[in-house]
Amino acid sequence: MTSQLHPQNNSHWNQQKVLETVRGLKELSHQQKTVLEQMLQSENTTISNIIKASATVQELENSLVALAKQLAAESSSKREEVKTEAPTDVLKETLQKFSENKVSTQSASLKAIMKILQKVAKKPSDIRTRRLQMSNIVVKKFITNVKGGMELMNACGYVAMEIGEKKTEYLVLKEVNMEVISKAIEMIKERVQDLKSGGPATKAAAPRNTKVMCPCGFWGSTDQGGLCSVCYKKKTFGIPEPGSKVEIKQKSKDAKKTWKSKLKKATRKLSALYRFRLGVKRESRIIQKNKKRCFECNKKVGYLGFECRCMYVFCDLHRFPNAHKCNFDYKRLQQNKLKKENEVVAHEKISKLE
Repeated sequence: MTSQLHPQNNSHWNQQKVLETVRGLKELSHQQKTVLEQMLQSENTTISNIIKASATVQELENSLVALAKQLAAESSSKREEVKTEAPTDVLKETLQKFSENKVSTQSASLKAIMKILQKVAKKPSDIRTRRLQMSNIVVKKFITNVKGGMELMNACGYVAMEIGEKKTEYLVLKEVNMEVISKAIEMIKERVQDLKSGGPATKAAAPRNTKVMCPCGFWGSTDQGGLCSVCYKKKTFGIPEPGSKVEIKQKSKDAKKTWKSKLKKATRKLSALYRFRLGVKRESRIIQKNKKRCFECNKKVGYLGFECRCMYVFCDLHRFPNAHKCNFDYKRLQQNKLKKENEVVAHEKISKLE
């Protein structure tokens, strides 16, 4: 590199000075400057010949600007050649994959994609249509979860990318190719019309599953040979079936009835025993619905109320039994307490033989 940048007639050029000249060119973009720097570092013959031929800084700058413009024109011509390729074959292949879905799914997905492409054609600079979030409900339902949806978006120019610190997945349209988008809109319109009129698109579509009666007595589907899920698994995988679905359902119902009835009886017994031990008289009781108010004066007590043994909540004035006409039987409570605490002490009348 030093031999190329230090010719006999222009010994004042060196690598650092040429790099500073390239970086100081205001006419060029950052991308064009990086291309020239890479060429300079790789000892490209074209840029070395330009450096040898230029005698002043002005000549060097003009030569570098002309080289950068020439490289940009060549890259743009290559892109145009790639763009001019007919996209009809690719679009046809992607639209054929839609035939694996149901007719309703095909029409709904194609209509949603057509709306997106129409918005792009109307406003190509709108970032909302050129950047679609993959977690969006519409994108999930009509593009990612549909067979051929992602392929069609890729054919139109959309690419899956991760953007931001959180690495959110997006479908991004970097460059808008109006020819491809307009062609895709036309082909999608034709496909939607064929689906409506029952054309070849509907004939190629997958058959719709319908409900049929399984021999076991439950509903099955046509894609499983008219069998339900249990019978289908038994037939294909050889899973033994313990019994028919009707018997299993009847057994589960009987089991529910038995444990429910037992639970009801147990709750009745426990409530009766609880009331008996508390000494509450067997009378028709009024249920206190709102226990945040005093049962006697209806004063608001919140969570600071006093619950009496008669199972009602009262304020600080009516918390005593004589203040609210308490119907709790304290006499029976004390009798039960004495019976429990004081055991009967008596001799046996008849002596048992051991």
